[in-house]
Amino acid sequence: MKFRMLAVVLLSAALLGMAGCGGESLDDQFIFGKNRISCANETITLEVPFEMGVQGQMADLAPRDIAKVNAEGHNRHMQILVTGEIAAGKTAESQAAAASDMMKKEPSVTNLKETRDAVKIGGADGIRLTFSFDDVSKGQTTALTVKEYIFPLGHTMWRVIYQYRTGDPVGKALTERVEGRIVQGATF
Repeated sequence: MKFRMLAVVLLSAALLGMAGCGGESLDDQFIFGKNRISCANETITLEVPFEMGVQGQMADLAPRDIAKVNAEGHNRHMQILVTGEIAAGKTAESQAAAASDMMKKEPSVTNLKETRDAVKIGGADGIRLTFSFDDVSKGQTTALTVKEYIFPLGHTMWRVIYQYRTGDPVGKALTERVEGRIVQGATF
């Protein structure tokens, strides 16, 4: 009887191991796809673990010729925000300075740490800002990490923002997997 019980336990453990339980990768947990976001007839493509929306519809179905776009997508681990607008004299540097100033002036932001790096998105020079801070809202404190990519494409200035709770290992892993995977143009 003991042998039979041991055999059942070992067989169950082997079947669970083959099924991938316990050691799932991000690819096992999330479906990664590409979302195209357009503004002023310029398009960027992002790799994301969820569908993004623009004005209540899927990002891929939104108009391509609008002068300003706001796209958003999220799951319980991370959020991605994308804005695009006609550049009209704006530079990545001026937009990065404005983002930094806004974070410093935000009353709910405490313990702010910021880094700035030069990046290339396709052939465009851009800036990556990384913020870590405590958000104090409604009496609760949440540690957040935000990575923001700012770059021009044609006549459009783009901002792609990845945000997750700093203590969430899945949010961090998802962000590391998709951040900066921005392609100029519509790719499939």
